[in-house]
Amino acid sequence: MRFAKVPKRPTDYVPSDDLLHDLLLVLKDVVAFESALIKSTNGNGNGNGHHIPESEFANLTLVIQKVTDVYNRLNKRNLDVDQALVEASPQIGLDLRQLLHDCLQFPIVLPYARNLKGLRRLFLCYCGEQEVPDRHGLGLCIECLELALECVQEKKKNDKFVLYSSYSPQVRCRHADFSTLLVTCYKPGIWTPAWCEICLKQEKQRLLAKAMA
Repeated sequence: MRFAKVPKRPTDYVPSDDLLHDLLLVLKDVVAFESALIKSTNGNGNGNGHHIPESEFANLTLVIQKVTDVYNRLNKRNLDVDQALVEASPQIGLDLRQLLHDCLQFPIVLPYARNLKGLRRLFLCYCGEQEVPDRHGLGLCIECLELALECVQEKKKNDKFVLYSSYSPQVRCRHADFSTLLVTCYKPGIWTPAWCEICLKQEKQRLLAKAMA
């Protein structure tokens, strides 16, 4: 993993704009750790019980320490760091302000990259509009799960899902044969997984059990 080279600025006479630039660089380094956060089995993002490999967790800790150090130097100057990050966020499509706040609460909070709607990229549903409950299931948010189940049960497509059956095992779920009705996301040009009614019902049962645990 390659990190941005942040210049060493040992004195307090560094222009504030240069320090803000340094802060953006190290925040982008935090985003580069998404592949490590994928390995965390804790889906709620609070950092408790994570299973990030020790070496990667150590590297993430070092990068976040850099974030903290630069932020503290800026904070001593009474600069509105939040506003600067809000203005920079649209340029890269991420909520940098929230990312900074999560870094400052690390390791209690894991610093997931969030889009401009505040949704964690690693937890985005296929619809791109909501988060999924965790990364262990079908990748559908609760609303899409219900819509997909309704679609396959009523044998009627809707704005988000289409129906089909296939002779090709490669595009069927493990429960299906050539005659099984399958549902998949309506994403022209993108081939997303397909699920049968059994898949969707099992996922719903899993989420209900998790909510009651």
